[in-house]
Amino acid sequence: MVLQFSAVAFEELPGWNDDTILDAVPALLASAKIVLEKQQSFDHESPFLFYQEVSKLWSHQKDEVFWRQVLKKFFIPHRLSFGEQTEAFFTGYYEPLLRGSLKCYGSYQTPLYKLPPFPTRIPRQDIVNGALTGKNLELVWVDDPIGAFFLQIQGSGRVCLENGEILHLGYDGTNQHPYYAIGRTLVKRGIMAASEVTLQTLQTWLREHPAESESLMSENTSYVFFKLLTGEGPLGTQGVPLTPQRSLAVDPVYHPLGRLMWVDLPHPEQKNSRLQHLMVAQDTGGAIKGGLRGDYFWGFGDSAERCAGQMNVRGTLYALLPIQDDR
Repeated sequence: MVLQFSAVAFEELPGWNDDTILDAVPALLASAKIVLEKQQSFDHESPFLFYQEVSKLWSHQKDEVFWRQVLKKFFIPHRLSFGEQTEAFFTGYYEPLLRGSLKCYGSYQTPLYKLPPFPTRIPRQDIVNGALTGKNLELVWVDDPIGAFFLQIQGSGRVCLENGEILHLGYDGTNQHPYYAIGRTLVKRGIMAASEVTLQTLQTWLREHPAESESLMSENTSYVFFKLLTGEGPLGTQGVPLTPQRSLAVDPVYHPLGRLMWVDLPHPEQKNSRLQHLMVAQDTGGAIKGGLRGDYFWGFGDSAERCAGQMNVRGTLYALLPIQDDR
């Protein structure tokens, strides 16, 4: 079965009349830079020409009605489905903050590693137990092994050093082991219901069960390596800074990076409120598999952490396809 694209009018998009398209332009500009540099065409000229238009006109054209017309000029929205499956599954991610040191001492005992210059398929448990020690791969040491684990799941984050300096860490590769969601194990054990699994409940359980925490975390044999970022961040797989609530992680097998998407899903905190707006596919993730799958970037801060951690919802996903590629 293949991913199905069903054309709809822009006016049929949930929230079309309420979204502020101008708020999405920073994400569009970020993707435009990459698309234009790579002469990326998505097999058709329309997205390339659209991004040319964005880059050329944004500096002097900031009218909401104008940009809605630009979208209509180049794209046709399509609702996505797999046969009778019309709902997409959405999770959220954010940019966490940890405390760290450039030296290993005191409470700073958990290293975050840069990508080894040699091939490695060492499982997480062996890395945690010191398989990479002494190879000059440590970027920074942090004081929270559980926080380090979730930093790897998020793929990027910040570390505050003792002098107040902030290090920005970005994803730089993995040990080539598949990602495993440890919440599944707690569900299998009957400790939690699937509906109860959130970032917050997982963190709480791990901290309340220190004797079991490492063995549970290492059921996810995947391990993420980082690099220091010097400019804006965090960076998505497309190589652009992610824009809170406008950048979406997708499965690139189904959605090329730079594709415009529209989402309709429940807000994780605000009851009876929905997230209905334009986003840009700018990132990927080990757990983001399938054409009806999205990971919603919330940004940095306490609110972003709460919203991302609670997001485990069903909604509707749309792709804005070039007019020449109307399927």
